Amino acid sequence: MYCSNNKYFSEIRQYLDNIPVIETHEHYTQYHGADDALDFVINNYYWSDYMSAGGDGLSKEMPPKERYERFLTIYNKSKHTAYAQGMIEGLRICWGIDNIDSYENFLILEEKLKSREASVYENTMEKLNIKAKVVDSWDFMDFVDGNKTDYSKYCRFAFQLPEFHNNHSKQDLLKYQKYLGRAITCLDDYLESFDKYLQKCVDFGVVCFKDQTAYRRSIAYGNPTRDEAEKVFNAMMINPRETVGDDRAVYLDDWLFQYAMRKAAQYNLPVQIHTGHMAGIRNDIVKTNAAHLIPAIEMHENVKFDLFHGNWPYMDEYIYIGKNYPNVYLNLCWVQSIDPVYCVEFMKRAVMTVPHSKIMAFGGDTSMIEWVAGYLSLAKDNVSCALSELTDSGWLNIHKAKQIAADWFFNNPNDLFKLGFEPFNA
Repeated sequence: MYCSNNKYFSEIRQYLDNIPVIETHEHYTQYHGADDALDFVINNYYWSDYMSAGGDGLSKEMPPKERYERFLTIYNKSKHTAYAQGMIEGLRICWGIDNIDSYENFLILEEKLKSREASVYENTMEKLNIKAKVVDSWDFMDFVDGNKTDYSKYCRFAFQLPEFHNNHSKQDLLKYQKYLGRAITCLDDYLESFDKYLQKCVDFGVVCFKDQTAYRRSIAYGNPTRDEAEKVFNAMMINPRETVGDDRAVYLDDWLFQYAMRKAAQYNLPVQIHTGHMAGIRNDIVKTNAAHLIPAIEMHENVKFDLFHGNWPYMDEYIYIGKNYPNVYLNLCWVQSIDPVYCVEFMKRAVMTVPHSKIMAFGGDTSMIEWVAGYLSLAKDNVSCALSELTDSGWLNIHKAKQIAADWFFNNPNDLFKLGFEPFNA
């Protein structure tokens, strides 16, 4: 790590390897296999750097060595990014492989991956001392309905909020109809169907809402009237083969979002919201700035907003919102592996400006346990760097620095999501 020469860096870093961790954001619920070694290697956020450097698909019809060499040409142009470093760190922690810069090393990894099985997930979670992870799963409704039960003991589930308010056709409005027990014909029916499903989710143990609609629209949610929303709803219902465009659907979208915020207050569920950088390439970052959320944050004072991804690259707005609004929490999931320098600078400034009880240090936001291991290692390096600089400067003493780190990685998410673990004290 670039600041490992700080006086207290090593002491804090060693301490972090012995504290419990809560992952505040994940997508996978259990072990997944790795059938193809090269696909496995790039099945993480490094893929976007690979594409940004000029890469393309790696057809399995190529001879294996030619396929690897095509990958290596692009990898050598992009292997110093944090995504790449996190990937390699995960391979080192889990498989003892510290580089894939030669075909010989890659073949060693390929051979090791043949022994990869479910125990790798369980053993690594234990090794990393991860006690729970908040999961945004595409199979969530199946889990709630009992159609699927194959999720790990670490999972605590988030309710996928976009499915409720992102509607463009009649078919979209029927997603909860089975919980209503009759046909949906009006907005009140749709709300009742949602309320029944939400109650079932609360009984199941959902710990928060999660909203990632920043990928498709601006997070500047308006506050339209019910009448404006109902006109759009009725148009969808009466024209079942029509798809309503965003310019009209936004009135229903915004109104339902505000309705969901009232439900979040009713059930005391935090609301996780994607802000800042988006996965992949060629995205519009302007629409995702957390500053767009200020009107909703102002309106829903009783809702706890957990704002994701460090709002990268909009640090100043992020710090301001966290400092200014008691109901806002700042979550560094994913961003620790996007931009470590940004995170170190943010955390130093945040200690001085934002109550440290409002910051969450880590969420892997990934698909494989190896990448969780690598990204968590990066996050621990970043936290150690930030807190050791503040300790070296005299702003903190070493005990306070360690307690802040424990709060960021464990106590704060434990409290926010009401997970029920015993607090960890430095």
